Amino acid sequence: MKLGRWLLLTLSLTASGFAAAATPPPPEVTHLVYAAPTTVAAALAYIAMDKGFFKEQGLDVEAKMFPSGREALQMLLAGQAQLQSVSETPMVHAIIQGNDLVTVASIAEHHEAGVLARKDHGISKPADLLGKKVATLPGTNSDYFMYKFFEKYKIPLDQVKIANMSPPDMIVSLTKGDIDAYFAWEPHLYFGKRELGDKAVAFPPEELYNGFNTFNMQSEFARKNPNTVRAVMRGLLASEAWTRSHPDEAAGLVARRLNMDPKVVRDLMKAVVYKIELPKRLLTVENSEGRWALDQKGLSKDPLPDFRAHIFDGPLRQEKRSVVGL
Repeated sequence: MKLGRWLLLTLSLTASGFAAAATPPPPEVTHLVYAAPTTVAAALAYIAMDKGFFKEQGLDVEAKMFPSGREALQMLLAGQAQLQSVSETPMVHAIIQGNDLVTVASIAEHHEAGVLARKDHGISKPADLLGKKVATLPGTNSDYFMYKFFEKYKIPLDQVKIANMSPPDMIVSLTKGDIDAYFAWEPHLYFGKRELGDKAVAFPPEELYNGFNTFNMQSEFARKNPNTVRAVMRGLLASEAWTRSHPDEAAGLVARRLNMDPKVVRDLMKAVVYKIELPKRLLTVENSEGRWALDQKGLSKDPLPDFRAHIFDGPLRQEKRSVVGL
């Protein structure tokens, strides 16, 4: 009996120890502002807020929506937000400019960039953009795609009229006929097609560009508040698991955020791989875009920044080591 009671007590204490070890540390900061881009690629972050997955981790996350990730990134740089997500291209530009930012996870791999043009302006194939007026938002992934697109189809930059615009302005200008085409991402391509109807012609990214939606913070904030970052990771991982098993409901939540038809959003989300990770390919893409960005600035001989130093992988590694491939 004494041995039996001892074994029971030992097992009980061991189980209690494991339970205590499994209890995550509380976040250092609980109220967070998330500067959110308007894109289906950010779905996991939207869902983590709307389904309460961040709240379950003790976080009060307030979203502020922006037409583009690049514009949302400005809020992070200004210290007015603690969380932000964007395709890797604006992060590459920001790091080259000397900003001390870190990526704590990628939340999606996407093929979201594309071209929308007017058929009634004589455009039916990519080569028809020669001599036309097109719009882009500099510093974005669709801007990077534009340069790759023109390079593939041998369209010299000096033989295209390029206007710099925010995506909502692109849609208005294309609808009015002030421009012939624009380079953007979803849902801005969808909104443009909706306005133009059968006058629209779209060109997909093909294999020219395949990027990531990255989740980012100020380096100082992330390093001072690692438990908060871990809590964010747990909320995003819960969102990923729920989204995978509830695709239709997930599309409905995203549709409400973007003011779109849920059926359209469901189709757009099928083209995105939603996964919380830090894959090695992220660095490959950043290095490629970094070299392009330096070339555009006339700094082709300058060394690339160490983009690996701008990835803060500890919290995600602690929560799910298998998804960190760096």
